[in-house]
Parts: sequence; structure tokens; C-alpha cells
Amino acid sequence: MLTDLAFIGDGKIWPPKDDDEAARLAEHAVMRQIYNGLHDRIFPKYAAYLADSNKDGKKQAIILDWPEMATSSYINLLIGEEPEIRAPREDLPERPDEEVFIDASRYGHGLYEVSEDGIPAINPENVYLVVHPGNIRIITAYVIFNKFKEQDREYIKFTIHTRGQIQHQIYELYNGKLKGPIELSRFWTFAGLKVDEIGIQKTGVDDFLIVHVQNKLSSERYYGRSDYKPSIISLVESLERSFAQRDEVLAKFTSPTPVIPESATIFNHATSEWVYTPGQPIFTQPGDSTPSLMVWQAELGSVERAIDQKMDQLLQMLQLSKVLLAGKDAGTAESGTALRIRLIPTLAKVGRFARAAEKAIPKVLQLWSQLHGPAMDLKDIQIIFQDGIPEDQLEMARTVQLWDSMKAISLERKLELQGLKEGSDAFEKELERLRGAQKMIEPAQPIISLQPQGSNG
Repeated sequence: MLTDLAFIGDGKIWPPKDDDEAARLAEHAVMRQIYNGLHDRIFPKYAAYLADSNKDGKKQAIILDWPEMATSSYINLLIGEEPEIRAPREDLPERPDEEVFIDASRYGHGLYEVSEDGIPAINPENVYLVVHPGNIRIITAYVIFNKFKEQDREYIKFTIHTRGQIQHQIYELYNGKLKGPIELSRFWTFAGLKVDEIGIQKTGVDDFLIVHVQNKLSSERYYGRSDYKPSIISLVESLERSFAQRDEVLAKFTSPTPVIPESATIFNHATSEWVYTPGQPIFTQPGDSTPSLMVWQAELGSVERAIDQKMDQLLQMLQLSKVLLAGKDAGTAESGTALRIRLIPTLAKVGRFARAAEKAIPKVLQLWSQLHGPAMDLKDIQIIFQDGIPEDQLEMARTVQLWDSMKAISLERKLELQGLKEGSDAFEKELERLRGAQKMIEPAQPIISLQPQGSNG
């Protein structure tokens, strides 16, 4: 692990020789290819199987994008319905929610960078984490690096985030070593940066302008764990080989081989073989066997059951409910409650993302407000996520009707169940309308007149 910034400097080897960071970046590269469906590059057994071509030609690769589908399902349930943000300011920037949480799922962590231009997501493969030597859970610096070329020379731009400041440095990459630093003004792209003579930019914010979102954090890890753990990856490889082998066998025996008597063949002098041309008439002689087709008698039932078992195990490990898969276990329409019950494993996974986002996004918005002014207090910023499941309007109407008949529901709660957000203009207008209607149907109070004793009136 990196515990200081000494790996950046003239003559330093690049990339830095750190076993932990090298392992992390190697793992990130694998996860990126898993997510992008480039499985034949990282599955050695599968690649060897595909490379073993037969006389019929190259074997067809079958790629199962279950990891990517799982990540997409998590994110769709998390932010498929726009989350509600409650904050003192309305001029809030757009948030790269999807990018950061996709990274958190596939890499184990994602990063927001708060800047004057917005809140971009930072590729974790371009970040080094510098941690406290006595506590790896305390990050002391985020080092963002980006390679670029100019006039056939390769350079690295470093953006070093520490509390209250950002340092910008450029080095030439020559023969695997850093050479420099080089003045920023030499490159027109960076000439406009507001920095001092050593490339330091004061942020005016007493904190990092990086917000780190970590997935499945454990005591020995400082960057989180990917959802694509080794057992899942090995199962995906096994399934892809099983599908490919099944399809190869099916393709081989799709066209049955004719069984014909020798008298129906013609001698090929070029190959010195007796051959039969498909489609030609078959003439038999007395004593010849009857022509027929060689039909494959193998049974695929056991193969299909093995594949189904592997699929069930994979979905269970990914916490991916079958109800999310189009055409899988499709049946009659389910109520919202029944659907949520079947989605419990996936919703539990999404809930962990939501808890991370409920901390990260308010922090991001607070930092942005401190950078741009006026500053917001963190406790005044709240984000509310939906579960991403469409509301069952019929079920909701029946529930509201039942509670209403029992006088067990308020007007405010009734409007919330109808999808209106408390505090919105639509909510307030509908609440005012319902209160007016309620007054009209309330029975009028009897008028009681009390007269003094002895009065004739």
C-alpha cells in the first residue's frame, strides 16, 4: 500500500512498485473486462477450448453477461425512479449517480470529484489511494493520473487531492520512469489553472473534494470489494463452456449422416476414397442394406438440468431474483406486495447501495455548495430513494379505501400513497382541495339557543 507521495518525483519508476496497488489495478482490469463481456480474454480454459478448432472451423464463443445484468439491475432499482433530494438550495448540479455506483459494483468502489465544472465520476483505474501508515482506513491523499501524448512524447498529469488543496503536476514518462516536473504553462490545456509556482490550488474547503463510495468494505481492504467475486467468475466461465459445448454438439448432429450401401458410392481418384454426393439417386443391388439416416440418440436432459442448477447458483450468488429476468418464471401479473417478496434478495443488495448513497450524495452536494457558495449544512441535505418497483395502483386504491373506511389514514398519508411528495406544489394543492371537500361533507353542528328564565320569547 502507498503511505506517502514519495512515488511521484523525478526518476521514480512508473507505475509504482507496490504489490497491493498493483494487485488492485490488475483486479480492476479483470472486472472491467468481465463487465464489458470480454470474457474470452480472461478465461484461460474457455479461450483454450475456443482455440481448439476442428475441421468445421472456429468454435463459436458464447458470452453470458450476467455480471453486467446484475449490476444494471441493482442500479435500475436504486435510481430507476428519480430520488428525491431535500436541500436548502434548488440550483444543484447534476449527479453522476449511475457511473459511480456502476464502478462501486464492478470495481468495489467509485469516486466523485467535486469541481467548479460539476461533479464528474473518476475512473478508479486512474486513482491511487494514499493511506495512513497506522490505519489503512484513513485516506490521506487521492492521486488521479491521466496519460497523454504530445509530439510523440508521453506524459502523465497528476491531480493530487489533499484536505484544502489540489496539486497539479506533469511528468514525462521516459523508459518506464518519471522525468520532471514540467511547468504547466508549457501545455495550453492546463495553462488556465489557478495555481501557485509549484502547482498548488487552494480550494477554500477544509476537506477533500473527493467523495469515496465503497462497496463491501472489510477491515483489510481500503477500497471495497467487487460484486464479481472469484467464485462468481469461475461459475460464469463454467456456464459459458457448457453452453458452447452444448451448441457445438447440437450443430454437429443437426444434419443426420446418411447410411448407404457401398454400391451407391463413386470412387474419387483424386482422394482415393469412395464418396457419396448428397442429393444423388441411390441405386441398390440385391443384398444391399436399406439406406437410412444416422440419428443421434443422446439425451440432453441431464445437460440441461446441470446448466439450470449452475444458473440458479449463479443468480443466488449475485443476489439477482429470477423475476427480473425477461421470460423467466413469467406468469400472471403479481401485486406490488407479492413482487417485493420475490425481490427480497435483490432489494437487500440494493439497500446497501442506498445506505452508501444516502451518505455520499449529501456530502457531495455539501462540498459543491462550499466550493460555489452559499454553503449548506450537511444535516440540512437529505436524499430519499424509491425501491424502483412500479406501484400497484389497484392494490394501493384498495388499501387506501380500507384505511379510509376505518378512519385510520390521514389526508397527508393518502396523498403520499398516491405518489405525491410532501412539500411539493401538487401535494399542497391537492391537500387543500381534499380539506375543502371534507368540510363540505361534515355534518353541520346543531344550533342551541339558551334563553333566560321567565322570558316569553
